[in-house]
Amino acid sequence: MNIEGLGASLVDQLIEQGLVRDFSDVYHLEASVLENLVVAPKDPKSDRAVPRKLGKVGRNVFEQIERSKANDLSRLIYALGIRHIGEKAAATIARHLRTMDAVLDATVEALQAVPEIGPVVAASVRAFAEEPHNRELVARLQQAGVRMTTELPEPTVEPVGRLAGKTFVLTGTLANMSREDATAALEALGARVSGSVSKKTSAVVAGADAGSKLEKARQLGVEVLDEAAFQQLIMNG
Repeated sequence: MNIEGLGASLVDQLIEQGLVRDFSDVYHLEASVLENLVVAPKDPKSDRAVPRKLGKVGRNVFEQIERSKANDLSRLIYALGIRHIGEKAAATIARHLRTMDAVLDATVEALQAVPEIGPVVAASVRAFAEEPHNRELVARLQQAGVRMTTELPEPTVEPVGRLAGKTFVLTGTLANMSREDATAALEALGARVSGSVSKKTSAVVAGADAGSKLEKARQLGVEVLDEAAFQQLIMNG
């Protein structure tokens, strides 16, 4: 869910102190609890190492948790950790089914009717939805105010727009746009967004900390766009 400040060490502390049992509990934490949370020092062997309250850091984490509640449904589906569901599959499912209720209630046949969703992924989503604990977890997330719908554009039968027929791959972190928004912008112009680079890829959009996809694009001679060039592309063509 991209909650800044909620790293592994803090998660360990929350679990050890009985404040979090599953990740829906994160969204029920109060600001005062995080501000007054006493955490162990990072280097317990240091003479200056003493347990301390999170204070302002705890308040910042609380604010980031609150911010993440507004994430698109596609991000939530990905974050649930459903087997075989990556970012691209999560976005595809969200775009076609539109709500979390529809995802949880979809039959295997309905899921397989979604483009690029095969029998393995469909069965995995259905298995997740049939587990009572998972439905309870989603219900608690909804009670906490986590968004259960998508704003991704509804799919069209045939792509239209000045980027129709082109395939893009996103890698790294964009400073001024989320991955979901960048995908939506490209698809609104008729482009297809893929999760892997090939010779058929029209261009790779590379943000900060781009990794293996950028290297593969260079190896294959695929055009690489930085964030400025990408912004110009979607605004001016």
